Formats: sequence, structure tokens, C-alpha cells
Amino acid sequence: MMDLGEVFGPDGRLAARLPGFSHRAQQEAMAERVAEVLGAGGVLVCEAGTGTGKTFGYLVPALLSGRKVLISTGTKNLQDQLFDRDLPLVREALGVPVRVALLKGRANYLCLHRLEVAGAESVGPDPELRRQLERVQAWSKSTRRGDIAELAIPEDAPVWPLVTSTSDNCLGQGCAHWQDCHLVSARRAAQAAELVVVNHHLLCADLALKDEGFGEILPGADCFVIDEAHQLPEIASGFFGVALSGRQLLDLARDTELEYRREAGDAPELLTQTAGLRRATQDLRLALGQDDRRGPWREIMGDARVTEALATLTRRLGRLGEGLGALAGRGKGLDACLGRARDLAARLAVLEREETADQVRWFELHGRGFRFHQTPLSVADVFRDQFARQRAAWVFTSATLAVGADFGHFTNQLGIEGAQTE
Repeated sequence: MMDLGEVFGPDGRLAARLPGFSHRAQQEAMAERVAEVLGAGGVLVCEAGTGTGKTFGYLVPALLSGRKVLISTGTKNLQDQLFDRDLPLVREALGVPVRVALLKGRANYLCLHRLEVAGAESVGPDPELRRQLERVQAWSKSTRRGDIAELAIPEDAPVWPLVTSTSDNCLGQGCAHWQDCHLVSARRAAQAAELVVVNHHLLCADLALKDEGFGEILPGADCFVIDEAHQLPEIASGFFGVALSGRQLLDLARDTELEYRREAGDAPELLTQTAGLRRATQDLRLALGQDDRRGPWREIMGDARVTEALATLTRRLGRLGEGLGALAGRGKGLDACLGRARDLAARLAVLEREETADQVRWFELHGRGFRFHQTPLSVADVFRDQFARQRAAWVFTSATLAVGADFGHFTNQLGIEGAQTE
């Protein structure tokens, strides 16, 4: 590896290429420690306060390591900033021909199948939604990456759920557009790259095998750098539990209706079943009350209106599953809806069982939506198994990881044993 003093020093490569760069001893010291761990293996837990320049402190040794490195950030905004601004600057200053890739979650990529299915019936009379869909359709003909950030439509616009996929509704390798899929292309680029930038949600989804139908990206990496690592325990707990939302139920009803028009127009009873599921979902939301709030599961289980609405929802979801089961084999879209109906029914059954001592069950209400959660009290075992299986180098860094000089709280949360700490 290049002498890091030649990179970070007062007259080094970064100072020569980056206006305003100044030498910081702590930044160089961090880079030295990161380089040691990336080369020799092990785990480094590294607190670098604001002003240290920790991004360059791990990017430089990562680019010079000659190994496959996966960098995970706390949010998509930080991910974009790292990939679009910091990484090109450092790579140019070092003059190293390292192949890099940006990989986001599937909801950030246009789904060609969903776009094909979306039409006038799915957008209804809403003129703004119709205009958004027309813009997406025009953009789809020219985009190469299919990253929805390329289009100046708000991230929370109602058109995006219609034209992007989830792990629930993706057809996987059975999709007619598999070879041209933007997400598949992004995954292939990530597998071929030497440095990949992801975010914690995608990292945890991969760890939890939420994205079935796609090859894992984690086994191909030699080194992992987790930035904003203090956010990881909370994000991880959501991926290793069970969740069910009103949005998932309503999306299932809508997608079933779309696939019905394509593949099962001679089975009108299916529309009765989707209408029943939609009504039961809406009735449950009304029973939960109008206010936006969060609370423990026992709070709603003590309300007879809620338990009755839940029982009705369970029946309606089961009937839709039976209706879809009777049409099994009619088409890949309907079969995918059948799988989703069974999965959501299984989640609902888990949530209605008695809570165990190692879990916490809770709900959240927002606007016209609801979400139920069962999350583990600890994700330490999951990460402990991952460390043992990967045999890779790990770097966890953030401005806030230690309590005083003690990293024990953070390392215990993630099951990290025998780590070097700085």
C-alpha cells in the first residue's frame, strides 16, 4: 500500500489535488488503523469526532487495499454524497483504477414489469398521478440505470409504488424482463466492482435474506466499512423481526386486481375477495383510532373493536388466498400474488400469537396507514454468526460510539467480541 503520509501529509496527494485540504493528524492516524485491519483482518471500532474527516480516513485505505470492500452508510442521501462527491475526488487524487459501484434497495429502481402492468386502471381519475406515470413512461425509454433519483418527481410521489417492486411482488427469475431488469444490472455491477457503496437498510436486507430471487452481495466482500455505525443496531432490529402494514395489504389487493385483468378475467369472484380485503384493512385502521401514535401491542389487544377487526382481516385475507389458490398456474403475476397472500397471512398469525420474552411487539399509526412490528430485543446473535461466517475485516466508525472511553454498549449490541477500539 502507498505510504499514507504521502497521501494525507501537508504536501501530500490530497493537499495537491483538493483545494482547502489541510493535514489532520487524527485523520491520518485513523487511516493507518483502518489500513491495518483491512490488511490483516479483524474488527476495528473507531470513534472519529466531527471534523476528523473520517470519510477520507476510510476511503483512502479502502481504495488502496487491493481487496473487495463494501462501504455502508446510514442513509441514501449520505450514500449518494459519498459515491457522487467524495469517492471520485479521492480516487482521482490517488490515481488508482478501482472499479466502483453504487447499489440501492429495489424500491429505488424502475421495474419494467410493474411499469408494463400500470395503466389507466391503476391510476384512476387522479390527473397528477396520470401525468407522473406519463413522465415515467417517457423516461423509461432513455434511462440506462433506472434509478428513480434521475427523475425530478418527489421520492414519496404515489406513482413510484406502481412502477417499482418490493421483495413481495417481484417475480424474480420468472419475470419476462429479467434480462433487462435495472436492479439485476445494478447487482451485477456491484458483484463485479472492487468497492461497493450501499446503505444500512440494504446491508441488513442482505443479511436477513429479504431479497430472495437475487444473489447475495455480502459473500463476495473481503472487507466491510460501516459508517454512521451507531444507527445500525436499531435498523437491524427491524429486519430480523416480523412486520405487517396496511400498505402491504392494500397493495396486494390492487396488484391482484391488475393481474386479474391480465390473466383471469373469467373469475370475477376474485374482485369480490380483493374488495373484502381492502374494506377489512380500512376498517381495522378506523378501529385503531384517528391519531398518529405508537404503542405496545397490549394496548390495542385490549380493545374489542380492534380484535374484532383483526379477526375479520384474517378471514378476508384467507379467502383471497383461497381464491388465488384456485387459480394457481394461470399466470406468474397471479402466482406471485398467491405467495404474497400466504406470506402476509403467516405474518399476521405470528403477530397474533403470545409474545415471548426475547421479543417486543408494537404498533404505529400514521395518516391512513398502520404498521405492526415484532422485533427482537437483541440482534447480537445474528451479527455474531455473520462475523464467524464471513471471516472478513470489519470497520465500524461514527462520531458517537463510545460512552466516555468505553465501547462496550455498542459492541454488546452487535455481538462484537475481541474488537480493536480507538
